[in-house]
Amino acid sequence: MDQDFYLKSMGNTASQRAFFSYMAQPQGSYSLHMIFRQFLKQRRIVMHPREQAHWKTFLADYVLFRLYVARHVLKGYAGDYAPLLHLYRGFDEVDENFPDLLIKEADPGRGVGDISLLPDNPETEYSLEKIRALQEKFTYMADRAEQKSSDSEEALQTFITEGVSYLAQKDKVPLYTPIFWFFAKETLYYARYLDVFYKGLIPAEHYETVHARPVPIENEEDEYDEDPFFKSFRLPAMIFLFLAGLICVVLAKG
Repeated sequence: MDQDFYLKSMGNTASQRAFFSYMAQPQGSYSLHMIFRQFLKQRRIVMHPREQAHWKTFLADYVLFRLYVARHVLKGYAGDYAPLLHLYRGFDEVDENFPDLLIKEADPGRGVGDISLLPDNPETEYSLEKIRALQEKFTYMADRAEQKSSDSEEALQTFITEGVSYLAQKDKVPLYTPIFWFFAKETLYYARYLDVFYKGLIPAEHYETVHARPVPIENEEDEYDEDPFFKSFRLPAMIFLFLAGLICVVLAKG
């Protein structure tokens, strides 16, 4: 397996992990839809029948948001280590097969799914054109968050807040505080998983060579002043120059 194909498959893997929960232990082992259902039950939040269709759309859109977060987090690492750009090919493959993956991960026969929260017609509702249009919205939000803050962690949190809020408004779901907290935390934990995942794909020698930097000497004068050899050399030289000047003055007067 060559490196390009391997990294493309890693992009595929990172994307598919967006369908799983990172708040439940062990992280990444349970379907996000199933954990959300359990969360509502624990918090005694009722999903009314008239709201269910909206929640189905929201959950599918939210998974797409996480797929975009995978792209967004990768941007910094790929800028540092160019071969990681091959992961984007794996992301594209997941986008193209998103409806099938959504159905697969909602399959209760796999022991992790919750088919009741699956959109009615994912094949038509999530064409590649519609996915790209939603990604453009996310790109606008991400760019705006980065313009507001130079701190990458703060910008990410701003982007997550705006993204989740936008989807709730778009899909007309009641984003109660506990529910907002659930999705914001889930997204942030997934982003942290991606940090570890992407770092693990960068060879250690890359940092040992590309990022190696000589230690600068901040103040050369201070460096020399602390050098005993330089001091011992400079002092006799100054004495010699003083004596030579004094002899010249005496000779001139004579």
